[in-house]
Amino acid sequence: MNNQSFDILEKKIDQLLIALKQLKKNNQELQQQNLELQTVIGEKDNQLLSLKNEVEKYHDAQMQMTEFQNKQDRVKDKVETLLEKLKEFEALE
Repeated sequence: MNNQSFDILEKKIDQLLIALKQLKKNNQELQQQNLELQTVIGEKDNQLLSLKNEVEKYHDAQMQMTEFQNKQDRVKDKVETLLEKLKEFEALE
């Protein structure tokens, strides 16, 4: 090989080293971004779990309210029935 071929080879190796350094830098930046995003995902997962728990709690409360409303309606119906029977009884006197 002549001297010019070595110069070209050396220049290409230098370019490859520069490209490799840039790739390593990019890789480190991407790894850092990945860690940051994983942290954000973890926080969002925790928020989602908290919201799911709240929804479940409100759903349970809604079910209890519906149950109490149904009981109240049944009691109201019973009281109205008893009042009507009482009126009928008073009418007999």
